[in-house]
Amino acid sequence: MEKNVKVALLFDFYRNMLTSRQAESIDLYYNEDLSLAEISEHMGITRQGVRDNIKRAENTLFDTEDRLGLASRFLKIKSDLLKIDDIIRDIEASPNVKSLSDDIKHKINDILIIIHDINNIETE
Repeated sequence: MEKNVKVALLFDFYRNMLTSRQAESIDLYYNEDLSLAEISEHMGITRQGVRDNIKRAENTLFDTEDRLGLASRFLKIKSDLLKIDDIIRDIEASPNVKSLSDDIKHKINDILIIIHDINNIETE
C-alpha cells in the first residue's frame, strides 16, 4: 500500500493518539494535500516545525499500528467480506440456483444484507 494512503488510513484509526498540532499537520498534508509551506503559513510555524510534526505523527501512527494492528485487521475483514460477497454472487448466478430452497435463498439474501451493512459502517 502506498505510504500516503497508509498514513491516511492510520490517521483515521489513531488520530486521537496525536497531539492537536500533529493531527492538524497530518490532516493538512495527507488529506488536504497542502505543501509544507502552505501548512507553515496556516499554522504560523516554520516549515521545519511542520515537517517535525508530520514525522513525529507518522512514527506514532506506525508504532501504534504495530502494537494494535486495528487497521490491518480492518483491511483483512473487508477483504474477506468481499470474497464472501463474490462467492454468494457466484451462487446466485449459477444455473443450479433454481434448485435451492426458498429458505436457502432467503438466507443468502440475509448474508448479503449483513455484508452490505458492515461495509457501510465505515462511511457513517
